[in-house]
Amino acid sequence: MKHRCVGLLLAMVFGLLLYHLHVPIPFMLGGIIAASFLKFFVWRYLRWPVSWRNLGLVVAGYGIGRDFTQDTLVRMSEQLAGVFGASFVAIGISLIVAWVTYKYTFANLLSCVMGMLPGGLNQMMLMADEDERVDANVVVMQQTIRLLGVVVTVPFLVIHLLGASVAPRDLFVHTGVNAGLPWPGMLLIAGFGAYVAKKIKMPTSALIGPILATALFSIATGMDMQKTPPMLMNLAQINVGLYMGCMLDKERLYRTRLLLPYAVTGTLLIIGGSVLMAELLSRYYGIPLVTAFLAMAPGGVAEMCLTGMSMGADVSLILTYQIVRLLMMNLTVPFFLRRVFDENYTG
Repeated sequence: MKHRCVGLLLAMVFGLLLYHLHVPIPFMLGGIIAASFLKFFVWRYLRWPVSWRNLGLVVAGYGIGRDFTQDTLVRMSEQLAGVFGASFVAIGISLIVAWVTYKYTFANLLSCVMGMLPGGLNQMMLMADEDERVDANVVVMQQTIRLLGVVVTVPFLVIHLLGASVAPRDLFVHTGVNAGLPWPGMLLIAGFGAYVAKKIKMPTSALIGPILATALFSIATGMDMQKTPPMLMNLAQINVGLYMGCMLDKERLYRTRLLLPYAVTGTLLIIGGSVLMAELLSRYYGIPLVTAFLAMAPGGVAEMCLTGMSMGADVSLILTYQIVRLLMMNLTVPFFLRRVFDENYTG
């Protein structure tokens, strides 16, 4: 328990520092930095409880889902071509990077494909464990580098490349009006959504379940909901960040060190493709460029939506693009991989 208390305290310190430097999602980044430092230099086998991360995702899921309204559905229907086109572009770039990695390294093609596909970290890690042809070290390293690389670099790119700024926000308690249905009751609905999503084996159930439950309630009732207290949201971000930081493994990185330049370069190429696609979406649909980029960025749903929140971007639009790509990845990719890499493929 001592290492968890130290982790929480250190993450809070880093988070407060990043907050005062006006960095987006400061407490999530603080958690990532704290966990990485402790795991690399203090406690080699540090793990963060998945239950703590899931509670953080439920809180984040409610905060994201409450922005989804009937108007969001209308805009989504008007931008279907953009939503699916953006998803196909992200997947296409990832497949090209995977093929190049396969051609010039020791890793087989199936491992490279599963390692570079965006938005499917949990799904790919599970599939890697179940398929003996796959090098799990390759998949975990590439997926971890991709996700952490996006989460760490995208907020800075949004500020320094796209000229965005962090919107003023409360640190511990709300200072303005916080009207709507009380947040404790709505968190219960979000938690129920996570429970149902897990029962039906929905991908990333701890996040997608609360988002869908809250969004459906918002659409069905048309009622406003209170924001969660800043302290609770910050604690949720810390737990998600600490869990992500603990995914880094020094030994695994060393064993797959020859792949590291390809994983980093591939991540940068995917981010670059996201910038270009965001420019097209912005021009065609009139979406603010920052919103379009966060909608396209190949990070996690929670991470990109929370970044959008901190910058006053259109979170519901970011959510729409991100969740469509996530569902496409998790519902179609396993079928695609089984068809292309059938029982005759030996790796």
